Amino acid sequence: MEILPILVPVKTGKFDLYHSFRVSGFEFEENDILVVSSKYISMSEGSVVNLNKVKSSKKAKIVSAACHINEKIVELTLREADYIFKGVPGFLLSVKDGILAPNAGIDKSNVPNGFVVLYPRLPFKTADNLRRRFLIDMSINVMIVVADSRLMPGRIGTIGVAIANAGFEPTEDQRGNKDLFGRVLRVSFKAVSDSLATMAVAVMGEGNESIPAAIIRGIEVTSTDRKLSWLDTTVWADQDLYLRGLRS
Repeated sequence: MEILPILVPVKTGKFDLYHSFRVSGFEFEENDILVVSSKYISMSEGSVVNLNKVKSSKKAKIVSAACHINEKIVELTLREADYIFKGVPGFLLSVKDGILAPNAGIDKSNVPNGFVVLYPRLPFKTADNLRRRFLIDMSINVMIVVADSRLMPGRIGTIGVAIANAGFEPTEDQRGNKDLFGRVLRVSFKAVSDSLATMAVAVMGEGNESIPAAIIRGIEVTSTDRKLSWLDTTVWADQDLYLRGLRS
């Protein structure tokens, strides 16, 4: 297995996502898995917001004072989040597209001062469209992962998480299999897309590397042409160990 970085110049403004990879000089191959930073996709869509143009609501100002967060970031979080559990100093613990994400995934890194980047608008659709561009233009199957970095509870540092994918099944159901001692697995799923995202994020970095994507080559996944959504990768809050703890 290989993990190969794709370097591109720093970009500002909207741009064609597929074209940016075609002109990168990277040689794509059949059954490559292209892992793309969610921020890079958001930038291609123009989902970068000037905070000076955000009007804060009364609610945002109240939450801002209570949680010591920029009121305009609070306002954007209120607009973007599907659900907000609670606030802690500096962050609102929220869910966006089925993923637990501080401040609904809104981020100030790798964008100009005074701006923030939002999550991609329709990440699964974007992933599927990107895959189809490779099929139509190059006649090769390139599977897609849209990746973000995430803190793990109780751990230092970030790992990768897949907020969308296309071309392969994002999870592997291992229920009914047996462990080393013959016990039947009853609840185990393998998070395939999340594991791939973590592999690529380790290569892509978090700072000024200018590596918004990476190719994972030589790994087997279960291919699919079906339309995927966040419902294929998430569990409801009342079934999730961490979210149940937050709610209580």
